[in-house]
Amino acid sequence: MPTYGPPAPAPWPAPPQPYPGCVRCGELDARRGIARDTCDRSLETDCNVLLRRHLREAHS
Repeated sequence: MPTYGPPAPAPWPAPPQPYPGCVRCGELDARRGIARDTCDRSLETDCNVLLRRHLREAHS
């Protein structure tokens, strides 16, 4: 059986995780979940961008 090296890293970053207890993070995460459930990848990406920006500005 052939041996394989370590798995290659994903070509995209992991989605941002909401800050616990933050209302705005929760709103963006919920909106992103709806977008994901309805296969609206554009809105899902927008929510990721907004969540990353919010995390940087409010929680850094």
